[in-house]
Amino acid sequence: MPTDQTPETTRSQRWAVPVVGLAMGVGFIAVFLARNDPGMAVAGFVIMAAYVLILVMASRRSESAALLRGQTTDERRRAINQRASAFTLNVLVLVLLAGFVTELIRGHSGHPWDVLCAAGGVTYILATIYFSRRG
Repeated sequence: MPTDQTPETTRSQRWAVPVVGLAMGVGFIAVFLARNDPGMAVAGFVIMAAYVLILVMASRRSESAALLRGQTTDERRRAINQRASAFTLNVLVLVLLAGFVTELIRGHSGHPWDVLCAAGGVTYILATIYFSRRG
C-alpha cells in the first residue's frame, strides 16, 4: 500500500461510489414519486442498486470494476483513471458541440447546449490555470 494512503482512506474510497449510487437511487424514488410515476421510481432505484451490487461483487476479481468503484489505490490505477477521464471529457465535448451545432442548423437557439458548452469550456480554462500554477 502506498505511504500516502491509510486503511481508512482506501476504505472510504471503496465505499464512496456505492454510497453515492444508492443515494442516487433514493433520489430517483423521490423525484419519480413526486412526478406520480411509481414504475420509474422502482426502475430507477433497481438500476442503481444493481449497478452498485455488481461493482461491489466484481471489484474483488475485476480491476475494471474496482476502478469504477473508485479504488485508485496505486499510480497505475490513478493513471488509468486519469486517461479514462480525459477520454470521456473529449467525447462529451464532441457530443455537446454536435448538439449545439445541430440545434443551430435546425434554426433553434442552441439552448441548453450553449450553456453546457460554456460551463465545460470555462471549467476547463479555470482548471488549467489552477493546476498549472499549483504545480
